[in-house]
Amino acid sequence: TVLMTDLSLFDPNAVSNPNNNIFGLPFTKEDAKLIILPVPWEVTVSRHEGTARAPEHIFRSSLLLELFDTTLKDKWRNGYYMPEPDKKILLKSDYLRKEAELYINYITDGGILTENKFMCKTIKEINAGSLMLNNWVFENTKDLFMQDKLVGILGGDLSTSFGYYKALAEKYGDFGVLQIDAHCSMRKAYEGFSYSHASAMYNALEEIPAINKIVQAGIRDFCEAEWDYISNSNGRITTYLDVSIKNRIAEGE
Repeated sequence: TVLMTDLSLFDPNAVSNPNNNIFGLPFTKEDAKLIILPVPWEVTVSRHEGTARAPEHIFRSSLLLELFDTTLKDKWRNGYYMPEPDKKILLKSDYLRKEAELYINYITDGGILTENKFMCKTIKEINAGSLMLNNWVFENTKDLFMQDKLVGILGGDLSTSFGYYKALAEKYGDFGVLQIDAHCSMRKAYEGFSYSHASAMYNALEEIPAINKIVQAGIRDFCEAEWDYISNSNGRITTYLDVSIKNRIAEGE
């Protein structure tokens, strides 16, 4: 039996009810068509922390958005739902992030990993945590797919997508990815992290054969090794550089 939310008393023009879910909508997980899975994780981010809390900030901001759209009238009626971020995942992220900061500072200052037993233990712990997170995302996405839901991931950084891709591959077989990004994210084990945010698309291509195409748009910051990897991908990666897009627009295309 499919439960249906009674929308007869819901006014889409009114101020959002803070007791409702994302966008102020009154749907439950059971009767929403799209589930937005929050993944509060930011262990390997290269700069400032804070992105693990993106889901809760976006949730709060969504209550201020208008539901009306002239091109997609009443599409909100399909139902959207975002569960609360998992506190255990967030706590694990916070703990490992502090560890990662110590490690990044150590290697940035010229420290040699093999000369520091504490740092060797730290990198192992972080990589083990990333594997745990990948599996958590995979199992949660798979479970939602089994409930016949569309699933979106709302995460702290690009590394959160790996388990999602794995679940997509299991359910649908071959698929492609449109990556709108400033970075290629195709470094191999960046900074020694097996599942760094900067290695997310490299790991996806190397470990998930079902991804038969990645189209990157807006890329403007990458290293030589990434460019070589793209050039030798046998057409599996197509990259549209930001500078090329801007030049084409400037020329009137």
